Amino acid sequence: MNMTHDYLNQEFLMRSVTAFRAALIGPDPDGDDRDAPILNDYLTVLQGRRMKLHGWASGHPRLGAAFVTTSQLIHVTPDRRWARTLSRWYRLGRPQRLDTSQLSPDIELAGYCVPMTPDGFSIPLHLARRLMEQGPTGLSRSAMEKGLIELSESLSAIAESWPPQRR
Repeated sequence: MNMTHDYLNQEFLMRSVTAFRAALIGPDPDGDDRDAPILNDYLTVLQGRRMKLHGWASGHPRLGAAFVTTSQLIHVTPDRRWARTLSRWYRLGRPQRLDTSQLSPDIELAGYCVPMTPDGFSIPLHLARRLMEQGPTGLSRSAMEKGLIELSESLSAIAESWPPQRR
């Protein structure tokens, strides 16, 4: 058994519970989240089973203004103005629109599934939101398989109210 790997999995699951709970409450634009970084020219990128946002952040607490790859994306509000990752809320500005007309001129694919990294590709935000709907349930099963009963139960409870419907 790899104790470091087990610890990292447990840490990831604990951070996931915290982030899912924050997403269920929603962002507080007039309070704690008023200074959340703004992300512009962003894309949703699927790498393996995890989604992240790639884009230009301003006001990031550690990076300032920079091109960033976020931690795992777990929720985007229905109005597409806010995104919750494992580590924080982001205010969403304008998305990047990819010109994919040269990939398949006979099909309108703008913004769909463009290779971005050796193991990842962009996906449209509406598809990403559908995939994120399964997050707590899948992680609950994973926690149960690893014998992390309390985390599994917390994630199962979150799954009952997932996805958040506000805003």
